[in-house]
Amino acid sequence: MKHLQYPLGELLEAVFIQRDNRFRAEVELNGERVKVHVPNSGRMKELLIPGVPVWVKPASGENRKTAYTLLLVKQGERFVCLNAHLANEIIAFWMAHQILPGFETAANIKREKTYGKSRFDFCLERNGNTCYAEVKSVNLLDGITARFPDAPTVRGSKHLQELIQCKKDGLGAAVLFLVMGNEAREFDVNRETDPAFDQALQEAIRAGVEVYIYTCRIDLQGVEYTGEIPLREEGLWKSMH
Repeated sequence: MKHLQYPLGELLEAVFIQRDNRFRAEVELNGERVKVHVPNSGRMKELLIPGVPVWVKPASGENRKTAYTLLLVKQGERFVCLNAHLANEIIAFWMAHQILPGFETAANIKREKTYGKSRFDFCLERNGNTCYAEVKSVNLLDGITARFPDAPTVRGSKHLQELIQCKKDGLGAAVLFLVMGNEAREFDVNRETDPAFDQALQEAIRAGVEVYIYTCRIDLQGVEYTGEIPLREEGLWKSMH
């Protein structure tokens, strides 16, 4: 399979100090304490530990309150991507190069498309059929198991219900989990943290919503697709593929 790297661009190494709130943290960069944007509402307590090396990306914009965005953290010997929004960009890049299982024939790929009262990450054509897809960024690792979510997500459960409605309307529907850099061998829902999301995912699978769990390898240059991993609940996995 052809592997391609999604480029990360300019990165600056820093040291994590503390998280001020959900979307802002403090790091030490070039000997100075700087505020950085955290593009992820998850808890990430096992990743954002004072003293760990992190990498930030310079950013600009009229409404910016910080000059940098937190992008990577080092967990052991692995790089983990913290930018939940970047998962959509990476998936779009891989789709365009036709390397994702399940989406090799994807065409007419559109972003942020509305169907009914819902807005989905992707709308695309596969074998002449319209399919709507949602992407979820995963960075919680429990042993060899990647888990999602790491904090309750009402929005995530709502997305699954909306995908179920797409299936009822005769359209294709899929949820794509991207494990953002750790070495997981399987995926499971973090049902202790969010039982509602667990129930919604099971309902979605029974309704025919496709579930894909992709993995990647990250270094300071970019993100490379590495494959798929199974859902831990084998009965559900068998009903998906």
